[in-house]
Amino acid sequence: MKRAIRAVALTACLALAACGNGPKPDDAPPPPPPRTLTIGIKFDQPGLSVKGTDGRPRGFDVDVATYIAGKLGVMPEHITWREARTDQRETLVSSGAVDFVVASYSITAARQQLVSFAGPYLLAGQDLLVRQSERAIDQPEDLDGRTVCTAEGSTSADKIRRSFARFVRLTTRDSYPQCVADLITGTVDAVTTDDVILAGYADEHPGTLRLSGHRFTRERYGVGVRKGDIELQGRITSIIRMMIDDGSWRRALEKHLTATSYKPLPAPAVFNAPDRAVEPGDPTTLDPELVKAAKAVAATSNARDWEGFRSLVCPENADAIDEIVFQYTPQYDKTLGPEIRNAGYTNTVTGVTQSGADSATFAFHETFTNVPEKYRHYFKDVDYTGTMIRREGSWKLCSLTADFVEP
Repeated sequence: MKRAIRAVALTACLALAACGNGPKPDDAPPPPPPRTLTIGIKFDQPGLSVKGTDGRPRGFDVDVATYIAGKLGVMPEHITWREARTDQRETLVSSGAVDFVVASYSITAARQQLVSFAGPYLLAGQDLLVRQSERAIDQPEDLDGRTVCTAEGSTSADKIRRSFARFVRLTTRDSYPQCVADLITGTVDAVTTDDVILAGYADEHPGTLRLSGHRFTRERYGVGVRKGDIELQGRITSIIRMMIDDGSWRRALEKHLTATSYKPLPAPAVFNAPDRAVEPGDPTTLDPELVKAAKAVAATSNARDWEGFRSLVCPENADAIDEIVFQYTPQYDKTLGPEIRNAGYTNTVTGVTQSGADSATFAFHETFTNVPEKYRHYFKDVDYTGTMIRREGSWKLCSLTADFVEP
């Protein structure tokens, strides 16, 4: 009987591994440290991103950055926020000081030489902030002989002198709040940058400042990542699409960008234009029907034959492709009205490459004609890249991406 009890006790001891020789819980390996991200953000743009009294930034850009971080597996408490002033953004990204930048960062051809962009995640337009009592300034043409302020590193004021008011006087400050202070005291006559930024300052000073409400450029805000990091660029672009599709984008917009003087544009058609050019394939190896279909896409667009264009598009993606074409062909923007009535555009196929019997890509370039000189920066040329798939013997356009080229 005693031997039986000892046998049971020994068996239990071995089963539980708790009789003095087994591993203890304290010996278990520690869990891996949580993932972290350092994100560049503005600290002084009401509605987009402002640093609160608790040291944490709040705003639409902050919500976009936090959503992206979450989908990348990083909780909000593991984000380090670093101020990204206008003239510092490229340096912060290229040096690796931040993982990416979400800071009212307009996608331009010049900036694309230094960083890669995911998105866009927001559309804006350049506008003017003036004193409430000012009645002589409503549009950029009214600024001849006047002084306009913008932040160091911004190209906004120079656009006005180049395209709208040759004799405008330009001044820059380290930040937009300094420009706004100068406007209130009468040191400058206007502040210029994107309407979404200016609207926040107008709301901070009701009865003192107002937004003119006349957009004269179109800006596409993107997320800046290290130049050539195509993998991260693509992941963030997909996450932005997800944010728009699941309603989070709209909720963030309604939460933060509700200034009475600001009418937000619709959600952007999100594209992913990686830093890889489409190299033309050897014409002798291409399927002649593929070449014919690619040219037909450009031809039906040039002819404004939208029924014919849609017949060449994969049905499940037709609406998304239509949205990109119309949103990024500015003469369809009704806000400009008769000023661009005679503007035209031409699409030209610049390269076709076939990656398999039933898959291919092609590039085409869109240029604009009869555009008023002052709107040349509104009508940026577009380089499109299309993915073609052969279905039931016919080639169809199934996806579209875009890059924007400074005129």
